[in-house]
Amino acid sequence: MKFYQEITLLPNVGDEIPLTFIWEKLYQQLHLAFVEIIDDQGKVNIGVSFPRYKSGGEKRWLGDKLRIFAESEQALEVLCLAKWLSRLNDYTHMSSIKSVPEHVDGYAVFRRLNKKSNIEKLARRRAKKLDISLEDALAFFKDTEQRQQSDFQASDYPFFWMTSLSSGSKYPVSVVREDVGHHETRIGFSTYGLSLEDNDLRSAVPIFR
Repeated sequence: MKFYQEITLLPNVGDEIPLTFIWEKLYQQLHLAFVEIIDDQGKVNIGVSFPRYKSGGEKRWLGDKLRIFAESEQALEVLCLAKWLSRLNDYTHMSSIKSVPEHVDGYAVFRRLNKKSNIEKLARRRAKKLDISLEDALAFFKDTEQRQQSDFQASDYPFFWMTSLSSGSKYPVSVVREDVGHHETRIGFSTYGLSLEDNDLRSAVPIFR
């Protein structure tokens, strides 16, 4: 990835607009923008990173910055972020298109947490906390979608909310970061700008200050 744009989220304390609300509105628009450029294989050629990402317990958060990466300057021009984010001008600041630094700190994969694979981990945590059997804890997560979403938030990973355009219901998208040193592999990105997965292959984006 050779070019990027950076979006800074600007929560307005006076208006009591929290960062989580801005992330939700921002990502709803980004998702629509990425859907417009999806290819015939269901892939997007633009990926994202969260430069101030933190995970683990109460310290988890996405930060207040998002970088949008592309292989070419033209790809970002076609995406036209300014059009999609025009309604968020009071709550976001978008940079011009810039070149990725020649020397970067490394590469990282930002991918969506697989909810199904995470349920067993959460169930073990619940069983230990409540001193119940693992079977009872697993049954709790399989009970209702609402409960699954509630406890899904209790994972160690930060997330943003999305609203389904078909049903109007909200669902969380948890983000996992995996540092991969100085190795860059690209197999494509989803309509969240997050890495797709193909066996052990994932798409990495550059990390720098």
